[in-house]
Amino acid sequence: MQIDSVKKYLTSSVKTPYFLFICDGQYATAIYELSVLGLDPVPMSGFCNNDDKMPDIDGLLTYIKAADVNANGKRFVVTGLGEFLALRGSDEATRTLSRLKDHNVGGVKVVLLLRGLASLIAGMQTDPRFDSRRFSVVDKAECDLSFTLAAPTVGLSALSGFKAMLEELENGRCGSVVVNTAVNLDKAIFTVHQISNAYEGIKFLTREFALARSCGSDARWAELLTELNQSNCSLDEVFEKHDLGNNLESDFYARIAGSDYRNWLYFICLKSKADTLQNGYLRFVLDKTSRFEDFAGKVLNAIIDIPHMDKRFPSFYRERKALVEKFPESDIADFVVNSRQVVSESIYKLTDGTSAEREEIIAWLSKNDMIPQLDGIYPVLAAYLKKYVFKCPELADLLTEYFEAYKRQKLSNELEPEFLEKVDELALSRKFNRLPTRNEIMDSVDKSDTFLYWLDALGVEYLGLIEALVQKRGLSVRVNIARAELPTITAINRDFFDAWQDRKEKNGELDDTKHSDAGGYNFTNNELPIHLAKELDIITAMIDKAATELALRHCKRFLIASDHGASRLAVLRRKEEKYDTDTTGEHSGRCCKLFQPYDLPLAAEENGYLVLADYGRFKGSRAANVEVHGGASLEEVVVPVIELSLKDGSVTVKLVDETVTVDFRTGTEIKLFFNSPVQDVSVVLNGNRYSASQIDANHYSVKLPDTKRAGDYSADVYAGDNLIGKIMIKAQGKSGKVNDAFDDLF
Repeated sequence: MQIDSVKKYLTSSVKTPYFLFICDGQYATAIYELSVLGLDPVPMSGFCNNDDKMPDIDGLLTYIKAADVNANGKRFVVTGLGEFLALRGSDEATRTLSRLKDHNVGGVKVVLLLRGLASLIAGMQTDPRFDSRRFSVVDKAECDLSFTLAAPTVGLSALSGFKAMLEELENGRCGSVVVNTAVNLDKAIFTVHQISNAYEGIKFLTREFALARSCGSDARWAELLTELNQSNCSLDEVFEKHDLGNNLESDFYARIAGSDYRNWLYFICLKSKADTLQNGYLRFVLDKTSRFEDFAGKVLNAIIDIPHMDKRFPSFYRERKALVEKFPESDIADFVVNSRQVVSESIYKLTDGTSAEREEIIAWLSKNDMIPQLDGIYPVLAAYLKKYVFKCPELADLLTEYFEAYKRQKLSNELEPEFLEKVDELALSRKFNRLPTRNEIMDSVDKSDTFLYWLDALGVEYLGLIEALVQKRGLSVRVNIARAELPTITAINRDFFDAWQDRKEKNGELDDTKHSDAGGYNFTNNELPIHLAKELDIITAMIDKAATELALRHCKRFLIASDHGASRLAVLRRKEEKYDTDTTGEHSGRCCKLFQPYDLPLAAEENGYLVLADYGRFKGSRAANVEVHGGASLEEVVVPVIELSLKDGSVTVKLVDETVTVDFRTGTEIKLFFNSPVQDVSVVLNGNRYSASQIDANHYSVKLPDTKRAGDYSADVYAGDNLIGKIMIKAQGKSGKVNDAFDDLF
């Protein structure tokens, strides 16, 4: 510090103030050393008339004059003058310094401690009289002061008024200073920032904050700024306070479902920490969203703009599905409408999470065509459509092919001429009579500790789905195929339930869905088979109930039975019998009270009724809502009796030899090993079922006469109706070449 120069001034005859241009680093030292020399501090802040007024230079000069008159030889150092002048700008500072440079202080010794005015020193040196006797410069008078002017309404933690700020500077404050002041500092030599709103205040406090102001309203930013002032200016502390420190991707909807500060802060937290998120779709949406009000909608709809062939789509689809799982149906319904923008793409954006989407998927498939990706979009529907291979004697092949075609037409909403011919043929032959009646099956089941569940209108079309659901829940299943009494109406087919003496329950949801106004579906209003979604929900809920009852050991067996099935295709046929009769059609015209004489070869006479076995309907009855029963088509007559129980999950199956040899004449044969004894083993390969022959307690042999080409074949192995496991058969020709399909010919 230039203390020796000051000492010389104090003992000199110089009658003007001494200019000590000081740097930040030596400011505190200068104050101390000057006090040791006996100089009293005179702060410029003392000449401010009120808290937010600038100091009065004339007041300083008056003070100097009074000191000379009243106390000859008095010494003092003026602090805050340099900072004040630098804040006023170079022009005013130059004028004031020039005035002070030539001011006669009489017998008083005045040291002006000047910080922030290094840029003006050279200009003052143009006066040859202004030499080393009158000034000195410490470390080039370097100064890094900067000022942030915050409006009082912003809520930023700041000094209040110009006077308080000047007092801080007089005490040696360095770096950045935040102040609420109305004083105009537009011409300041220092760097001055203006903060007129809370958002700018947050940007000032958290220098790495990079979010746009559009991410929140002024009121929200103000609330966050208040919290920052209470949290050491740390965003992380604010986030922690609101449980936003970890697991940011959990409970997603609960955290954004609303418009209060906490919901908005979650959005800000996600935006701030987007790089740390695991969910790629969420990062994608955050990058495209600047307003919280748009966030939920973007999460729902951003997937629409990603083509399903885009390499990002598979992961985005899965990640979005997890995010929107808890969104309300109304929000999803809006997404469903938006997804229709590009028809060819819309199906790939839908999920099975809501009924609105499930119905939309069915409607799209009905109007367009099947897609390979259905299993990943709506696995329950895919399981329903999967070919179910029946096991019942004599009619297995017929039922397998019939119901595969039936389900295909139910979904496509189109009748196939070849199938209609088959229906008419069966209406004459009535091969269903070869099946045992439901009551015969019910008489043979073990009724001890058995819960009977009657799902009204449950036909065998759902067996593929039931098989998949049962397998998923780890239950053991036994399926019997039976026939209902004609006509297929509840009044004639409920005695099995009425006679049951143990626990029992009836569920009419499926029946209501098919042909009751209570079901909410109507063929007149919407001809598409969207009611199928509700049907599949009901089947799924039934298996869930069975699994729960069995898991809780409320029963040992859960027995599912039904009074009749129902026909969608009879509704699509729109065929009415033009036969004059005194009786009227019942159950949407599928049957009527017996009358004589009649000439209806496609009608069966039973229990005092005429029952149509084709897809016709008698006049005089109200058309069905979406499906009908009462007739004698296979889908109305054939019903399942399903016995569920807890499964022994320890049973496994393996191929004895993974690689087998095929013969183009006789096919091949495989051997299976089971780790526990099983019964009634069969293998389903390419939609065909092959029975196994038992070799010993653990081994079975299965002949596959249709497998005549080399290749890899996936097959399902059953014990009874229970899927034990899947096997992969590697078949090769006699030459040992797996890829040579014709090696046996040469």
